[in-house]
Amino acid sequence: MSELSEDQKTVVQGELSQVLAALRQIKSNKTGGPSGIVIPPSRVVECTDKDVWSQQIADDEEYVFCHNDLSQQNIIVDPHTLKIRAIIDWEYAGFFPQYFESLFYKRLGPSSAIGDEHDDVPELVRFLQTTEK
Repeated sequence: MSELSEDQKTVVQGELSQVLAALRQIKSNKTGGPSGIVIPPSRVVECTDKDVWSQQIADDEEYVFCHNDLSQQNIIVDPHTLKIRAIIDWEYAGFFPQYFESLFYKRLGPSSAIGDEHDDVPELVRFLQTTEK
């Protein structure tokens, strides 16, 4: 996706918003991946020294399925049709609050805050630690 023009990226982002909406329809009352292992987004893993995170179970809240590493280099697009052909690198995917899925695919670079962008890592860590039992 990084090789596309800005106009082409806008087209792809429209399709990607539909993909994200479909992913958000997949819900669970437990945090973490389908296997039960909790692997937070890479931006959390890189900024903490914690290796094991506890799966949380919510009584009244459903978590949505998040990719959690959705940057331009993880979206494979057919340059002729501008259709998304694949989304790769799902190792950080799992069920989390919707705000865990940041819109890093809208610009080049890593799946973490750069420059003057809002750094949400403290908020994500706070959620992960507050809900631990």
